Amino acid sequence: MHAGPTKRRWALTALLGVAVVLAAIPALRSAGSRTLAVAPALPRTRLSGPRVSLASLRGRPVVVNFWASWCGPCAREAPQLERFARLAPEHAVVIGVDLNDSRAGGEAFIRRFSLSYPILRYRGNALSARYHLVGLPTSIVIDPQGRIAATLSGPQTVASLRAALGTVAGVAKASS
Repeated sequence: MHAGPTKRRWALTALLGVAVVLAAIPALRSAGSRTLAVAPALPRTRLSGPRVSLASLRGRPVVVNFWASWCGPCAREAPQLERFARLAPEHAVVIGVDLNDSRAGGEAFIRRFSLSYPILRYRGNALSARYHLVGLPTSIVIDPQGRIAATLSGPQTVASLRAALGTVAGVAKASS
């Protein structure tokens, strides 16, 4: 008996589905492991503070906070980040990244909240895509080997940042 066009299409679709599942198994296995992605490079444009790069900070954990001056939750979070940055210098480095903001807006935000940690500036969508950002503010915890250890969405507090930093192996919690 010969298979009609509908049966052949069904068989081809089923075979394609099995191939997709088999191809996805290695990716699913690695997603469940503790292998961490290496953090993408940060922008070079500086708004305030010293020049920084993730490569120059290897050996220390880093908290990278993505924000914008027009973001209400970012404004609520800013005093907490500044306090955390002042409490944690011997344990971690805090870096801010002002996303898709005017230079004047970013600089006014830095002055308004007296931010003392390095602030970088980026315009465009590529960096957000590389870090898989879905909104602002977002803080990324990077371990001493330069790998992404945690992604924190929404406004953070000193306590939540301290807890996230504590998840990085071999790093003591910042003192209060």
